[in-house]
Amino acid sequence: MTRIATNVGTTRGLRNLNKANSSLDRSLQRLSTGSQINSGKDNPSGLVGGEKLKLQITTIEQSIKNSNRASNVIATADGALGEIGGLLNQVRGLVQEGLNSGALSDTEIEANQLQIDTALSAINRISANTSFGGDKLIDGSKGYNTQISAANSAKLNDFQVNELFFGSSSSVAVNTTIDTAAEQGSLTKAGSVRVDTTLEVGGKDGNQVLFFDAGASIADTATAINAVTDATGVAAAVTGTATAGTGTTTAASGTDSITFTETAASAASADEVVVAYTQATGNSAATSVTGVAGAGTGTITVTVELGTDGAGAAAATNADIDAAITASTDASALITSADTGALGDIFVVGDVPTTVNTGKTTQTLTFSSSDYGSSAFVEVNVLSSAFETQDAASNLVSRDEGTDVIATINGSRAYGDGLKASLRTATIDVSVTFDSAANTNANTTSFNVTGGGANFQIGEDVSANGQVGIGIEAVNTARLGGLSGKLFELGTGGGKSLLDVGPSVQGSSLVNIVDEALDRVSTIRSRLGSIQKNVIETNIATLGVALENISEARSQIVDTDFAVETANLTKSQILSQAGISVLSIANQQPQQVLSLLG
Repeated sequence: MTRIATNVGTTRGLRNLNKANSSLDRSLQRLSTGSQINSGKDNPSGLVGGEKLKLQITTIEQSIKNSNRASNVIATADGALGEIGGLLNQVRGLVQEGLNSGALSDTEIEANQLQIDTALSAINRISANTSFGGDKLIDGSKGYNTQISAANSAKLNDFQVNELFFGSSSSVAVNTTIDTAAEQGSLTKAGSVRVDTTLEVGGKDGNQVLFFDAGASIADTATAINAVTDATGVAAAVTGTATAGTGTTTAASGTDSITFTETAASAASADEVVVAYTQATGNSAATSVTGVAGAGTGTITVTVELGTDGAGAAAATNADIDAAITASTDASALITSADTGALGDIFVVGDVPTTVNTGKTTQTLTFSSSDYGSSAFVEVNVLSSAFETQDAASNLVSRDEGTDVIATINGSRAYGDGLKASLRTATIDVSVTFDSAANTNANTTSFNVTGGGANFQIGEDVSANGQVGIGIEAVNTARLGGLSGKLFELGTGGGKSLLDVGPSVQGSSLVNIVDEALDRVSTIRSRLGSIQKNVIETNIATLGVALENISEARSQIVDTDFAVETANLTKSQILSQAGISVLSIANQQPQQVLSLLG
């Protein structure tokens, strides 16, 4: 090189030295921070991806913490409910023992009642004191707030809001429409018992054998069935009005007539009375009743033989027929007769119908299950004699089952169970139980949920998919129970204590209250346990797996690979040292020109 104004070698060496030093600084920074993206220039697209993943990781970690805390809240409530369930079991045993009055003294029964009172107080105390982080859990504080009109309230026996997502709304309306009303199991029987009959009447609560004598009225039959309703779950009702049948015969040769009318006793019977005519033979035969037959077969025939004159010719008038009916004890017990006209018109077989059907309107006996729904049924088995029952379609059957209500809630088809309609979706879990009087097609009811409940943010998304809303109703003696009554009534002075059991307070009502209360507690525990196991725990597991994979993905983008970076550091160190040596040599090259100047 013979030019000295510009030292290209130095410039080139300096550039490479700076490049090596920059790489060395970058390696040192990455090794010291553990991150390969320390500024936007390091990896612009990687920075964007890494920050998004970091945000997701933060969200997932907090969601896992939220889920664990939610699980702790539910576990606390479940533990308290478990204690209440244990107390209810004790109460159930005390009631069962107290009803054994024949083997217990009054003092022992009073002692049992004292224990029941103490257990009820303990239930209220647990309800009032169970809390988590200062928030009450089972005193109703975690229940949903609802508004319902008096008219809609009268249509419902009960309604529950278990889960609800409000979203951006301050309230949610719950509208229910019955598409097809629930039905009881039902069988019908027209008329009274005709002959001695033995029936087995059964329902969901059991079976009973009943004995009926021939001629037992429909009202007597219903009374006997209702006397064992508690044992069978089947009730009986009499519908319609028994109307006496009438029939009229008019003399073919004139206008005189005679009308037959069933007596009250005959009208209540299942048998229909028919008057049949025969013609007497011989001279001077009197008009008379010659037979009454057919009781218990559905048709009783009263046979009237028409009399003759001295020459053997037909000579019976309506007055003669009326007198014959009145003179016959058997016939007059079934029908009365009234003659119209007194012209002496002669009644002759062949000129008048041979039979007169009185006809009648009979009452109907209806067997109905106490409950509604597909689990309710009525079964009437005939053990002796003949006793036919029909379903709603007039088919001769011995068993009929009820049907569940078909309803829609907020436009979606609900699950029916008797009179109860339930709907569970991602945004709502609600059940509505109709009163039997409101169980009609196209009937509607509505209420509004205005707030309340416990909302848990357990997912990444702040939406219905990431939140769980739970309503925990008050679990105390004023709210526990069902249609049979409330739990507080079992306390002394409540009206249904062991001390009140007698003709007006059946022991079964006490048992039913405790059973319904225990069912309520068990249902709440089951629902909470289902959410804890199937929602929260699975959510924690799923988020844990997602956290692992997303963290690994972000690590690949952001974290320093020390194996690679230490190799880069060594390379940069060598290049830096080499660059300095090369730069020193390059700076010395221009001095060689001095040798040309001699």
